[in-house]
Amino acid sequence: MTVDQKTGRELNPKAAVPVLLALFVFSLVMDNGFKLLSPSIASSLGLSENTVSLQATLPGILIGIGAVVYAALSDSISIRKLMIFAVIIMSIGSMIGFALQGSFGGVLTGRIIQTCGLAAAETLYVIWATKHFHGDEQKKYLGYSTAAFQLSLLLGAVGGGFIATYVGWTAFFLVNLVALVTIPFILKYVPAEDTGHSDLDVFGLFLVATIAGGLVMFMQDFNWWFLLPAAAGIAAFAWHISVHRNALITKEFFTNKRYTLMLVVVFVVYSVQLGYQFIFPFIIKGLYGWQLSDVSLLLVPGYTAAVIVGALSGRIAQRLSSKKAINVAMVMIGLALAIPAFLVGGWVGTFAISMVLFGSGFALMYAPLLSTAIRDVPKAKGGIAIGFYNLTINMAVPIGIAFAAKLVNLELGLTRFAGQSAKAASYGSVLLILAVIAVLALLLYRGSIRVLEREDMRNAEMATD
Repeated sequence: MTVDQKTGRELNPKAAVPVLLALFVFSLVMDNGFKLLSPSIASSLGLSENTVSLQATLPGILIGIGAVVYAALSDSISIRKLMIFAVIIMSIGSMIGFALQGSFGGVLTGRIIQTCGLAAAETLYVIWATKHFHGDEQKKYLGYSTAAFQLSLLLGAVGGGFIATYVGWTAFFLVNLVALVTIPFILKYVPAEDTGHSDLDVFGLFLVATIAGGLVMFMQDFNWWFLLPAAAGIAAFAWHISVHRNALITKEFFTNKRYTLMLVVVFVVYSVQLGYQFIFPFIIKGLYGWQLSDVSLLLVPGYTAAVIVGALSGRIAQRLSSKKAINVAMVMIGLALAIPAFLVGGWVGTFAISMVLFGSGFALMYAPLLSTAIRDVPKAKGGIAIGFYNLTINMAVPIGIAFAAKLVNLELGLTRFAGQSAKAASYGSVLLILAVIAVLALLLYRGSIRVLEREDMRNAEMATD
């Protein structure tokens, strides 16, 4: 049992799970909903796909940075206080975004402040689960996070689509204020625990933000000047982790070949995840003339399948090894992108099938890829290793969105030979390039595993000698 330091009452950690998990889902619903609303925001404010993608990419970077910040702060501030703070911040950002809805600068400011609160929910739920549950019970509660993430994609797509069509996209800012209702439940079920002291690597986080921001801005306009701060940030970060013991992540992490190779794979494969989901509503609305409410319904089968796969990931792991599961998942992701690339403009049901493969692939891949990455990481460093792993994902996602948005603007015609119109071929080209990136991730993974397996065999032979 957990003791509430303010009341002295013993509280069951399981009692806090529903409210923390609800905030987890709600926060991601808000963020993913705004990604689907991009066409409506662009139409309302007269923006291009490239420009409007900033309201998805910049908050995406903040979610990654915020995850590490909240994880570090949880060592010195109770999760209850952090959750209440996060709810208040996301509500303030939402009110700013709604009040300044006529200006993209105002909308972007609101989204950024809102995201500073949204970033807390996922990280703090995982920290709660790992801190208070152990063994199979811990796996069960961590498994809920995978299903919750996929459920949030479903609810965000459907909710965002219907609100944009029948109410107006600006109303989605006001929906976020519902989170304020959870504060009494946080106070009741999440105890005020004893905390220690921790150091927050502010400079390291600033460098990571500089690297990610530079890469995202480069993808927006392919302006090479934006690579200068990214390159300087990489050099400074390498120096920082080599001389500071309290750095965000130490250089020892990068001497772990398995962890480093898997981070490269993670960065590549997750760059396509929201790249496809970002351009999906543009494809269906632009080529088929569907309203966003109907577009969101087209996503339902895919997200539902992903929720089921995520919820059953424990049982799947009993039948498929991590290596087999990752290979199958990446093949599914590649097919989900390649098939519609050549069928854009044809039967719209192809995209529903594509999303089933796409969402299920990512749901199947997350747990085994993570366990592969941290297999050789010491338990004492497991928390920060997972944090940096998720930070890598959250850096790859906005870069993928910016990359996909820029490719749409280039109006490539790589798939014109399939008899597509110029506009259809433009979207088909983007999907084809994303499919190639997914295949590249698969090849990187398979090559990395071969290297690691040969190394394991050599080490085993040396041990027997």
